[in-house]
Amino acid sequence: MTTRDSHDPKREQYISHKLYLQRRTANRYYNLGYMMYKSIIDDTTNNTATAANLQEAVKNFDIALLFNQNDVDAKARKDDLCDKYGANGSLNQILTQSIINTAKNEAKKIHKNCTC
Repeated sequence: MTTRDSHDPKREQYISHKLYLQRRTANRYYNLGYMMYKSIIDDTTNNTATAANLQEAVKNFDIALLFNQNDVDAKARKDDLCDKYGANGSLNQILTQSIINTAKNEAKKIHKNCTC
């Protein structure tokens, strides 16, 4: 996994306006999740690695994946959070299966109610 973010010109190519709107929404939720991810990972005191913050980051990555199933960055960062903070994580074991399921259910509700 690489955490180096670079400009990918392929992300700008769309075949329809509906696909453009879906990808734009996916990118917005990915950016929200990424900012939470970055603050959690960069924090050396682990003050931001709370259950609520982790749930919010996972939820935003799930929404991005619902809009764009091929978003490898969202999947990689979600998996990284689960690997570090999950049941078998190397850091604090904050992410439980119930938190992940709650985030997934909230993501599905937001995706369903989107008017893209």
